[in-house]
Amino acid sequence: MTTVAEAINITQTQQKLLSIPLLSLPLRPSTLTALLRRGFATTGDIMINNTNTMKTGNDDGGIENLAEELGCSVSQSADYVHEINDALYSIGLPPVTANATNVGRTDGTTQNNNAILRSTNNIPATAASLLRSKLNSHMQHNSNSSSTARQIVSFSQPLDMLLGGGFALSELTEIAGLPGSGKTQLAMQLCVDARLPGKYGGVEGCAVVIDAEGSWSGAGVDRLWSLAGALVDHVKSSALRKMETIRAKEMANGGRGANTDTTTAPEELVPTWFTPESILDGIHIFRVHDESEQTCTLYNLPQFLQEQEEKGKPVKILVIDSLAFHYRVASSINSSNKGNFLSTTTSLTRMAAFLQELASEFDLAVLALNHLTNKLDKDSTGAGGMKLVPALGESWAHSVTSRLMVDFYHRHVPNGASSGGVMGEVRTCSLIKSPHKPNGTACFMITDKGIRGLPPQFIQQAEEAKRARLN
Repeated sequence: MTTVAEAINITQTQQKLLSIPLLSLPLRPSTLTALLRRGFATTGDIMINNTNTMKTGNDDGGIENLAEELGCSVSQSADYVHEINDALYSIGLPPVTANATNVGRTDGTTQNNNAILRSTNNIPATAASLLRSKLNSHMQHNSNSSSTARQIVSFSQPLDMLLGGGFALSELTEIAGLPGSGKTQLAMQLCVDARLPGKYGGVEGCAVVIDAEGSWSGAGVDRLWSLAGALVDHVKSSALRKMETIRAKEMANGGRGANTDTTTAPEELVPTWFTPESILDGIHIFRVHDESEQTCTLYNLPQFLQEQEEKGKPVKILVIDSLAFHYRVASSINSSNKGNFLSTTTSLTRMAAFLQELASEFDLAVLALNHLTNKLDKDSTGAGGMKLVPALGESWAHSVTSRLMVDFYHRHVPNGASSGGVMGEVRTCSLIKSPHKPNGTACFMITDKGIRGLPPQFIQQAEEAKRARLN
């Protein structure tokens, strides 16, 4: 018979041998955040918390202690432990508690029935409580920032109007398109715009990029620099125009303000930190070279995001360029392995759920860039051809909040347009899936200054060309 002292020694030995970093386990972002904030970094830390209760033989006491340290309810604490145990069980490791099957329960359920009981004990949440939780989360994040904006603007007015003001925070948005259609250019513009000060309608945050294709780590840095310079110039010009307008109104009201020095307006109205250098300092790029490195980097992001929040520099946009690249490479190598296909589908489903919760937990916009692939398109007679569709399959398509398709417009804008220089063709961006906006299409241009809307004189011509193509 094992004494209490021996049991404690056994548990302490196990925790030394099996102290697994929580960041290496497939846990939800909200779970990781709750544990890391309170100093629980490994499974050994959870074991230590529960070892103190072995003298009484009551694991529920360990759950109560954990709940007290985490500042949450006992049931929530039990859910955290069950999630950690499930993650450990999936990789063949023992649970973090001495009697994991009975944690938080009194029915003596075995491990085999654990998953079934968790589903039956799941307590539903009302729509009103979910809405309150969402609003409280937004208020909490806004209280730590000088900005109250809920969208990241693209500087293309038609595109921003199509999306209801810009790319929404707390959502997973997919941008799919052909190579060279402007996916990366649009993502770069959004990363730069995420640094826009709150007084100018920006979210005033940082950006994180998962660079799978190398587009950002090479020549992309030069492009980011030019976009950042154009943004700073635009904000300073806007500040100068605002000061001149104020001065004109003051002079019209009896000459007050006639001595106002408008040459200092940009320095007075634009934050001193807002420079191209500081904009690029707020864009963090992770270069990943294969599927495993990409997955590990994404699952380890909660700790980095939490550190950024503690520094007062919250991340407001996460870009994955592109999510499909390494998955498609791995699939082409193991194309004859049916098990690999199922594994990829499962991995993508979990990744989508993880990214959705990451967006909600840290109140940021997650932007997943995707490729197009060929799919057999059959009509009612069984005949048909091939059509281009976003890669990664139907399971991924159902998981994203919004889906955008970027395409060429097949019409060059004449040189000398007032949009600030032409880098290529006009692009179209079609909203084909959204929970809160109707489907539609907007046109934009990729100029030397970044993403911009079409000049007014070309909008009517573009609409006429579009109708001609449809007919």
